[in-house]
Amino acid sequence: MRATTTTFTLFMPLIVYAQNQAQISVTNQQLRGPVLISDVFVREHNIKSVEVATPESTEKVNLIILTESGCPDCQESVAGPLNDMITSPGFADIVNVRQFSFGNHYFVTKKCGGTGAINQTASGYNLNYNADTRHCWANSCINTADPMDDCFEPGPIVTQHGPKEMEYNKMQACAQKVAGYDNWQPFWPFLVCTEAKYGSPFNSNTAETATKCAEEEGSYYQDKVSELLECYEGSDGEEALLQMAKNTFDHPGTPTILVNGDAPVLSGFWADAVAAEVCSQYGGSESSSPPACAGLLEKQRKFIYETEKAIEGIVNGNVTCQ
Repeated sequence: MRATTTTFTLFMPLIVYAQNQAQISVTNQQLRGPVLISDVFVREHNIKSVEVATPESTEKVNLIILTESGCPDCQESVAGPLNDMITSPGFADIVNVRQFSFGNHYFVTKKCGGTGAINQTASGYNLNYNADTRHCWANSCINTADPMDDCFEPGPIVTQHGPKEMEYNKMQACAQKVAGYDNWQPFWPFLVCTEAKYGSPFNSNTAETATKCAEEEGSYYQDKVSELLECYEGSDGEEALLQMAKNTFDHPGTPTILVNGDAPVLSGFWADAVAAEVCSQYGGSESSSPPACAGLLEKQRKFIYETEKAIEGIVNGNVTCQ
């Protein structure tokens, strides 16, 4: 199959990308499994768009979502507006979704520094987390063709919201591994369920939460609970989380959304704006467009308004998970 190049535009919560779009070629021949973007040449964390080679035959719009389970914005947007968008009639039929559960985490390295010690606040935030160190790690390990030798080992991993967040991220990574990385629809309800049940950073057993979500009516994982837990408790879980890390390119904050098209701003809460962009980029016939694509113009108008509000948010510093 001959591959074509598709442009993904990077959307960040409360971040504006208006000028000097950087077009970067990635050598992936198709969007299957973990989309390793380690060859992306981007030195600054506010990259705008990324070109990824995808199968010529697909008419679907590719959606890449970066999250971390302990981030309140991720929990609210995944379990709320983004889920409403994905589950609206016909919408899942026009998108390919890739979600990566590593978010704002990073590995301790000699060059960038960092510490694996946890200094957690009552709200769950790790005071030893440092955004500048994360950007250094991402640019030295992911956004480069010449990564450092200690990018992914010996570690440890630094989380933004403590140990529980990493455990949930690992469980979500295992759920993707069990379902198959290119089989996103069965995984999505599990992601939504675990995000919604995250709760306090100091309580709730990850395995118990995962089991409850896996055993929900209609869940793909009902007969795969033992396989899921075996991955989570063993070396497969570490490998699955590593795959999430290798796909998590540098970004200002979470949730981060890559959409197959062009637009300057986006947050996971602005699902109407996401839907509008997806619908405008859908390559299928008008008759095959889902009902969610109706009223696209009005959604675009709303998007313009929310872009203006986003600029205000930048000025006021209203970004929580960076």
